[in-house]
Amino acid sequence: MKTARTALFLGVLVSNLVLDRASLHAQPATAQVAVEDNDNPWNRDVPLATREAAKDLFLEGNRLFNIPVYTRAAEKYLAALAMWKHPAFYFNLAITQLNLGQVLEAHDSLESTLKYGMQVLETDRYQEAQKQLREVEGLLGRIHITCPTEGAEVTLDGTTLFTGPGTREEWVKATAHQITARRAAYVTQARQITIAAGKLETVNLTLTKLVEDRPWMVWKPWAVVATGVAFAAAGGAFHALSSRKFAQYDDNFLTLPCASMGCKDDEIRPEMKAQLSRAQLERRLAYGGYIAGGSVIALGAVLVYLNRPHVVEQGSPDTRSTVAVVPAFSTDTVGVLVTVSR
Repeated sequence: MKTARTALFLGVLVSNLVLDRASLHAQPATAQVAVEDNDNPWNRDVPLATREAAKDLFLEGNRLFNIPVYTRAAEKYLAALAMWKHPAFYFNLAITQLNLGQVLEAHDSLESTLKYGMQVLETDRYQEAQKQLREVEGLLGRIHITCPTEGAEVTLDGTTLFTGPGTREEWVKATAHQITARRAAYVTQARQITIAAGKLETVNLTLTKLVEDRPWMVWKPWAVVATGVAFAAAGGAFHALSSRKFAQYDDNFLTLPCASMGCKDDEIRPEMKAQLSRAQLERRLAYGGYIAGGSVIALGAVLVYLNRPHVVEQGSPDTRSTVAVVPAFSTDTVGVLVTVSR
């Protein structure tokens, strides 16, 4: 129990120290904000009645801050700033955000506080804002993002920063962040980097265009199919010629005296032997044409399927393939040699 009481006492003491320090940073609730001065840049285009209403919200925020009720005080300051961008409002909002642990938001508020120099804040408040800004920047990191691609949407942790081409430098929390650049018909670029406190990281997101590509020119696979059809047609022509010559040979054979008893080789006329030899060769050519034609047509169909258009990155290495179809003939074979190279 004694240990518990000691811990409780220390917790209350630390809390009071933090609250006391924060209270010193905030603009006093009785601080006067001049609403009549029209020469200052933050007053331009803001009607006097609007400034009066914003001042009332500011003073109510000060009252809530001193209770302290930081969340509600921040709401009042933000409401006042929505009406009137007064540097003193930003200062109190920044200190409130620091008390709420909103370091990144406090950085933006402090920068807005110091935008116009010492025209509004007292010297000690202005110096305090400078000191707080230095401390906050030591806790944060920066990302310098460049995207030269026109029309590319660049996002940081899902929030759009800009549309390319462009460059942006952002203060961010010291943690991991996702930077993405995307555009239709381009390859999306996404980077995840971890930012250390007080460090600057540079990210360049250059998108490459997606283009429709095929392994070969459109006509080449169809040329293979056509070659196969030509081989098959040639086989059909040879088949018809061989059939005619076999029929002629049979007719001539029947006219021989030995036809009824069977003829010996030396009893068959030389021109008939040549006719039979040509018929047998043409029949082999026909079968070879059928086989070669069917094979090449099948190959062509496969190549047509493989030659479907697909999307690749522009500027990627050329991966086009070549197809070569060469007839192959010998004394006893007929075929075709197909070479596909990448």
